[in-house]
Amino acid sequence: MGNEKLFYEANNPGLHPEEVEFYERSFQAEGEPHVIDPIKRAYVATTIFIASEVMYFGALISAFFRIKRTFIEWPPEGLPTYPVIQTLFNTLFLLASGVFNLVFDKRRKKIFFVLTWVFGATFLILQGIEWIRLIKFGLTMTTHAYGSIFYLIVGSHGIHVLVGLIWLLIAFNLSQKRGVMRTPALESASLLWKFVVLIWPVLYLVVYIL
Repeated sequence: MGNEKLFYEANNPGLHPEEVEFYERSFQAEGEPHVIDPIKRAYVATTIFIASEVMYFGALISAFFRIKRTFIEWPPEGLPTYPVIQTLFNTLFLLASGVFNLVFDKRRKKIFFVLTWVFGATFLILQGIEWIRLIKFGLTMTTHAYGSIFYLIVGSHGIHVLVGLIWLLIAFNLSQKRGVMRTPALESASLLWKFVVLIWPVLYLVVYIL
């Protein structure tokens, strides 16, 4: 029963790295199965998920260029241009969120998490306002391929931002309840958020600039 208890506690989210190392040495000394750090497991699982998302956005970018090549004019006549300047301004909020996320990873202070979340949410709100304006100007998913591929790409990223914000908030609240600031859920959410932040400049360059 003693070894089973140790195995359960070692796999319980919220353990400090020193505790995990202690359990690993204990099991190895007794000939028991090797205990895998739950935070490392979270990193691996999230990395695999991110790899699939990279392929997804890669396919969207490829589709964007193929569609763009079929038209002589881009944007097609009668359709509004994508909001380059305003979106660049919005992008600064997301990049700032990414910077605060990195600081939070090092210092583990609540204020940096709050700034990460608020700046990320601000980006999403500002993007939503821009999409509403474009729709009022006649650019929708159904009016033209120019609009369809735009909303598909930026909308997909917007969904990722929303999911990332929700995941961050849930993971942080769980960490607060456990009384620790380093749990598998929070590390996983933080890693996903870095992907959400870093993929956006690529999408912005492809869709709005090139």
